[in-house]
Amino acid sequence: MARRCLSVHEVNDKMRRWTVLVQVVEKSHVLTSNRSPPIRFQHLVLTDSEGTLVSAVIYGNDIRYFSNLLQPFKRYYITGGTVKKQDAKYKVSDYQFSWVLHNKTLVEEYVEPNPPLLPCTFEFTKFEDLFRFTDTENVQNLQAVVVTAFATKEQNNGCTTRDFIVVNEEKKPMLLTLWNEFEQNQGTQLANSIGNANVIIGMKLKITTFNYLSLTTKPGSGLLINPPTSEANALKDWYNANKEEIAELIQQMAYKDSSKLLPPPSSKDIISVANALNTLKDVKTAWITGKISLSPGQQKFWFEACENCQKSINVDVGWVMRCSSCKEESKVIARTRVGIAVDDGTGSINTVIFGLDAEKFIPFTALQFWEAHTEELNFSAELASALGKHAIVCFIRYYESDYQGQKEGKYNIVKAYTAEESAHIPMAITTAEANEIIPDQQATVLQPTKKTEFFSPSTKKILDAIAESSTAANELPPAVTTAKRALVFGTVPPGIGLDSAEANTPTLLSINAPGSPLKKQRDDEL
Repeated sequence: MARRCLSVHEVNDKMRRWTVLVQVVEKSHVLTSNRSPPIRFQHLVLTDSEGTLVSAVIYGNDIRYFSNLLQPFKRYYITGGTVKKQDAKYKVSDYQFSWVLHNKTLVEEYVEPNPPLLPCTFEFTKFEDLFRFTDTENVQNLQAVVVTAFATKEQNNGCTTRDFIVVNEEKKPMLLTLWNEFEQNQGTQLANSIGNANVIIGMKLKITTFNYLSLTTKPGSGLLINPPTSEANALKDWYNANKEEIAELIQQMAYKDSSKLLPPPSSKDIISVANALNTLKDVKTAWITGKISLSPGQQKFWFEACENCQKSINVDVGWVMRCSSCKEESKVIARTRVGIAVDDGTGSINTVIFGLDAEKFIPFTALQFWEAHTEELNFSAELASALGKHAIVCFIRYYESDYQGQKEGKYNIVKAYTAEESAHIPMAITTAEANEIIPDQQATVLQPTKKTEFFSPSTKKILDAIAESSTAANELPPAVTTAKRALVFGTVPPGIGLDSAEANTPTLLSINAPGSPLKKQRDDEL
């Protein structure tokens, strides 16, 4: 009897026997459910020649029956699976059903030299729009070329990761982190063929504020390597025609340049502080603007951090250590951290600003904070005066931390711009009482020549000594040096790792504080 093939749309839950010629779009790793007892399953996305997508799943011991079948992009005849009504939130197309494949399902490979182009269409998120989904469970699909691979890393929780740099026609290189099975399978394949300009389609990727803005896999993500689509072929042609320019961007470490990853927003992307306070628990991040002031009660405006990953670490400044977070040998530096309030008239939000972004608004560096802290000096009054002269445009992040067994909501600034850096954005602030618009006439950046205008003569004298110490420290060779590993474009050098401080490094500090001019001045006075 001649075989009669149906289209996906013709198959429904009233039919017992049916046959469809499908092409495999995606085949997931073997996953385990969270229910009790846990169930192993494998998820597939299939398409027919009309481009209609259907979700299919294989459970438990049936997974091994299809271990060598249903490979990505190949075509197969499928006969006799179980058809079930699909929950609307899991639908992959307008088709109303999903399939369960089991050991009574007949799967036969359609033998052909090369599979055809995938007939289905994909919707991709632009890199420039990814900030809208950061730190949420709103996962995104995108297409990119993989241009650089880093080494595999063992994380503290026993997981393995590998970072890659990906780019598309927007010329905005970005980090993609593959976890566990993705690192072991697709990661190995990509790293071993990194010079081939592999095109990937990332399905259901999470967007994070790690490294300002980056991509990461989740257990339910998908990663298609060199999919047979006209869009993927066009992207590869584009990359081959622009690879020298892309190589230069990678050499400049654009993939960790906060100004490229999170450029100043358009005015329509900024929400009010009141709106942010009401929604950030759910949307996690937002652009806001407002006047800034110093949050009270702070005694220390810097912290010890790994120079490589900038994570806080309880080790003295100047030490060279192997960071427990990024797993790289790195120097411990001081990094600026200042608690501020942002007020636009609709509300006020307490947050924290870090590093060089913080130093745009104040007349101090991390070096000055560090050395002054050893002398038990407090610059709160001067900081408050300096901050009060500014308005800010910032990308703010909501997160929760454990405090005495309770969840506590907090806010950090991921990226900040001064009024001058975001001149295209109206800096009008409103009062809460009358909704009166107050022109932002004082939002000017403090110039270096005016850095001491807030200080008493004795404080000015000490700060001048610190400045001389900073200059001397920059001119003299550092007491401890650490060889930098250069990023090699298009290869996977052994032991290479992320150096997230290169493009946005805090001020490097002298590690010989006891011999600084500040210390000498105090010794002479005694």
